[in-house]
Amino acid sequence: MNDILTEKQYQAELLGILRDQNGYTIRKSTDFDRRFAIDREMLFGFLNDTQPETMEKLRKIHKDRLEDTIVSFINAECTKKRGSLLEVLRHGVELSGHKLELMFTKPATTFNKDLMRKYEMNRFTVMEEVWANDKERIDVVIFLNGFAIISMELKCNYAGQSTDDAIYQYRMERDPKSRLF
Repeated sequence: MNDILTEKQYQAELLGILRDQNGYTIRKSTDFDRRFAIDREMLFGFLNDTQPETMEKLRKIHKDRLEDTIVSFINAECTKKRGSLLEVLRHGVELSGHKLELMFTKPATTFNKDLMRKYEMNRFTVMEEVWANDKERIDVVIFLNGFAIISMELKCNYAGQSTDDAIYQYRMERDPKSRLF
């Protein structure tokens, strides 16, 4: 019996561990919006569940264009000269005079139950076989509240591949202008 995992088996094992032992939700790659490198359903589920009053105020202002407006605004903040996804996640965004938190950090203590509750509302999800563009497929992508935060290229030693192959692939074959990267 062969105990060596193929790349596909390794990928399935990784997703299973993230789901079963770490509480991640496995999402379909068709849920990925590659133009903005997000999972819109998870983003707006998070915003509506954690900040319903703010979302309602913004809905009155932006009406049926709210989701596109928020996504475009966040993208603009991430891609401006001194902007980044990390900065936007840490500090949130202010749109039409209303602040949207895009994640909640873990409180230093468990004394404040409201902060703990908010932290626990963060949504970690994972997708496999995500297409960054028409030519680049990524093995695994991890999301926080709908934002792609980690991409992984898995390699199988059994097939003659190594981490060096993954590093080379990211450095030489990936388009750094792709929104996912």
